[in-house]
Amino acid sequence: MYLPKPPPVRKRQRWRTALLYVVAIMALLYAASRQVPWFADRSPTPTPTPSADYYLRVAEQARRAGDLDSALAAYDQALTLHPSDPDSLVAQAQILVLREKFAQAIDAAQKALALRPNSSTALAAIAQALDWEGDLDEALSYARRAVGEDGTDVYAYAVLTEVLTDSGDLNEAWLASEEALALDENDPMAQRNRGYLLQRLGRYNDAIAAYEKAAGLDSGLFLYYVNLGYTYLGMQDLDSAIEEFERAIAKDPNSAMALHALGRALLAAGRSSEAVTALEQAVEADPEHMRAYAELGAAHYARLAYEKAIPYLQRAIDLGATGALTYIQLGLSLANTEQCEAAVPVLQAALERDPESAAAQRALQVCSP
Repeated sequence: MYLPKPPPVRKRQRWRTALLYVVAIMALLYAASRQVPWFADRSPTPTPTPSADYYLRVAEQARRAGDLDSALAAYDQALTLHPSDPDSLVAQAQILVLREKFAQAIDAAQKALALRPNSSTALAAIAQALDWEGDLDEALSYARRAVGEDGTDVYAYAVLTEVLTDSGDLNEAWLASEEALALDENDPMAQRNRGYLLQRLGRYNDAIAAYEKAAGLDSGLFLYYVNLGYTYLGMQDLDSAIEEFERAIAKDPNSAMALHALGRALLAAGRSSEAVTALEQAVEADPEHMRAYAELGAAHYARLAYEKAIPYLQRAIDLGATGALTYIQLGLSLANTEQCEAAVPVLQAALERDPESAAAQRALQVCSP
């Protein structure tokens, strides 16, 4: 039988296999080069630098929540990135007024005015700062300019209402308040300053209603509760006044204004130990709060703690206190601690401010050679 030969075995061409491996590897490498490397997902994601708009949003949210310190910090950041934004400068000025930093508030609003010379809100912010500082003539000038620049600016009319009220022109203040409320009856500052005018008119219940409406429209801000507290003080309702001041502090624990107001009310209620605590917190919150130092000295004076009263009363005078009572209390405290040499010029200054003070007259006679 014929058996065919098996076909010859072909030798494997290994070089071709190797070439195919090389091509495959090159294809994989190329594909990988077109994609994000595997380790990219494991590397830290770069944090974008916050923009001025971001800080403005943070500031506005903090202001609505009543966190004025955080709002100021955010406005500072925004203005660092965008220093020529007049709206941010005005908003910063308005918060600085609430913190009783009047010089800083005026400076910020003046910068805004330089950038936008016809800004009614910047003019009104300056007017409010000047009014709270006690410069009524200049305040009235700026407030009138503000409404003259923009007769639709409710904030300008609200500030004009307050300045006219403080100036004693209550009839014109009423007209300005009417204008503010006609523009926007739901503006919290318009309602607040209507309440302030009503309070000055002795219409306490109406004032309370206006302040409560303002608080409802701007629930985060402490100011309306301070105003409510002072209204109750005017009504000789010390318990309600203290309650409202405590509500103000709950809204803003860092408000020297609210802490000072509580200290005054507690002192009037004869709760001098609690008053001292509140007033110490006030000067801690604002080491330049002149009225808080004066009240703290008065609280110690009322407790006959003359040695403790002296540095606070002196600090109040150094910060600009001009009232006769502060000089009288300091002079008598010095006299009662056998510091007559220091007491004499203070008592003389007290009598220049209040020539009828019998206590100052007697102390001066004792201390004079």
